[in-house]
Amino acid sequence: MRGVSLEEVSAATRISTRFLEAIESDRWESLPGGVFNRGFIRSVARYLGLDEDSMVAEYALETRGRVEAGVVPDPPMEMPRNWKPAIVATLVLVVILTGVGFAYARYGGKIAARLHWKPVAAGPESSGPPGDAARGAKDAAASAGAAAADPLELTLQTSKIVDVTIVADGATVFNGPIDAGDKRQFEARDVFEVTSSDALAIVLELNGQHVGAFGQLGLPGSIKLTRNDLKAPAGDSH
Repeated sequence: MRGVSLEEVSAATRISTRFLEAIESDRWESLPGGVFNRGFIRSVARYLGLDEDSMVAEYALETRGRVEAGVVPDPPMEMPRNWKPAIVATLVLVVILTGVGFAYARYGGKIAARLHWKPVAAGPESSGPPGDAARGAKDAAASAGAAAADPLELTLQTSKIVDVTIVADGATVFNGPIDAGDKRQFEARDVFEVTSSDALAIVLELNGQHVGAFGQLGLPGSIKLTRNDLKAPAGDSH
């Protein structure tokens, strides 16, 4: 209605276009849930010059009675009432392992001698034909290609307690609060999407490289990270 594209709103609010499309289509189940939804609506309303409280009130009225997306805690594990079978099995396993260790210590040398087992000493390096140098160069190139296919590693550390959602390659791998000072690590093949209830309360590193701040202090924000965000090593000519 305002003639503003989702890309413009995403660039201004640091909210993923995927979440903006869900808000436009009233697909609330596609949002992270909890305080994120209200924070997203406030940020979009502020950017478009709308009444933030009215927009949040309309959202609350429309989603009344719905269960918001969130982390469902695992049911408490029931402890077995009868420990006797587990204790007996543990004692039997300890006895077996002790017997195996004693037998190996006492008869291991004789068994190895009877089987004529001998360690193979590493021979001196041979200076192969010139073709070996070419094969070595190919191996080095293959190793470099394998390094490019290494997984993306995301390190996250918080300065205060915040709600965080981590999406790796389209799958949510974490959604919940993280205490101040906690440090978490995640892996992905191609892309991360990070959403925080306070954008400036988290510090990110991608494969050991610092990621710049995103969003505004005290407001939720999200960021998308891919291999294109990695800086080339110093001295790399490519």
